[in-house]
Amino acid sequence: MMQQSDSGNHRRGSVARGGGATQTILLPAVKLDLGVLVLALLCLWFGVMIAPLSRPLELLTLFGGSLLGAGWLAWRIRRALARARQELAREADDGTQQE
Repeated sequence: MMQQSDSGNHRRGSVARGGGATQTILLPAVKLDLGVLVLALLCLWFGVMIAPLSRPLELLTLFGGSLLGAGWLAWRIRRALARARQELAREADDGTQQE
């Protein structure tokens, strides 16, 4: 196997497949947000089933909650990806300054 030196070969990787600190910070945060969203939507579903609402109002409530949750999750993911891109750029800048 060939070993690559870090001095001249900086690999440009994607945020999703990148290794190191960026991946260990980004993925657990996204997983936690998804878990919170699923639990919140389950609680909303149980609340809608218990409440004496008409069928269209139940569907509208569940659809609205799902839409808000999806928007919140998309916003959090975009923010996490932007932060990860900044960290990757900072790491790349630090690597070029050290040479």
